[in-house]
Amino acid sequence: MTDKLLKQHKRLLEQQHKLPYTINLDGEVFTIIIYTKLSKVAGVTVLNSQEEPATVKEAEAVVNRIQKYNFYFEYLGKRAHVIKERDSIIAEKIEQTQLILNDNTIFGEKMQPTIDELNLAMEVYKQQQRKMDVYQEDITLLNQKIKMQGEILEEDWESAENLSIAFAKAAYAQSIYLEATRKNRKQLAKWFHLHQKELPSDKQKALGKMVSVLSDTNAGLVFDQIISLRPLLEEGLMLDHEQSLTQRAAEFNKEFETHCRFYKPNINKVKNLIRQ
Repeated sequence: MTDKLLKQHKRLLEQQHKLPYTINLDGEVFTIIIYTKLSKVAGVTVLNSQEEPATVKEAEAVVNRIQKYNFYFEYLGKRAHVIKERDSIIAEKIEQTQLILNDNTIFGEKMQPTIDELNLAMEVYKQQQRKMDVYQEDITLLNQKIKMQGEILEEDWESAENLSIAFAKAAYAQSIYLEATRKNRKQLAKWFHLHQKELPSDKQKALGKMVSVLSDTNAGLVFDQIISLRPLLEEGLMLDHEQSLTQRAAEFNKEFETHCRFYKPNINKVKNLIRQ
């Protein structure tokens, strides 16, 4: 098969769709067509307002803008794909069962600090999850607004940037507290297995529910998935992991906000995808 025929054959396997919004660049409006093959981007064509191919310089500038918008919600997209809203469901389950961890008459002096750390982590998890649920709804509304108006306005860029920063801050705090108390969950399960028969029936039942919610096949699985996504938030940042959790969260908030506001996409990553 000749190179020409091979290229034609490959193109037959492609699907194409036009982005539901245009990009405004120095007063010129551009339309973007994305070509995909096996769910992966295979090419990009940028058209000017006359429906003619943009110049190489214009196309690269437009694709840069798309890359930047995609960067704002890269973590959210990956998280939604992996976790599929189970993080919100787990937050509700914890809210329903966590009260027993506030009973400081159960665990004894040796175990109590472990429980206090775990209890705090669960509070952080719930609080940050509530924030992210709100931010995610705002992001959905923003994308719907852009789709309806058919373009990304300057105010939309600002909203996207602010929502990206807010969501990342909440997600990072959640992930580092979960990671720091992973061992606490296992210690609680072990303690309950050894001491459950010593507890009054009502406390045994309540604590059993909490242990079940936090098990490796329930919340523990979702927690580990959240923890596994932390490197995506830290990408491109210089962070000190030896600090306390509050210091780590504060440092991340500062570093990520700066990184996000001054983010410049690498056109070399997608240069070869641009079609004239």
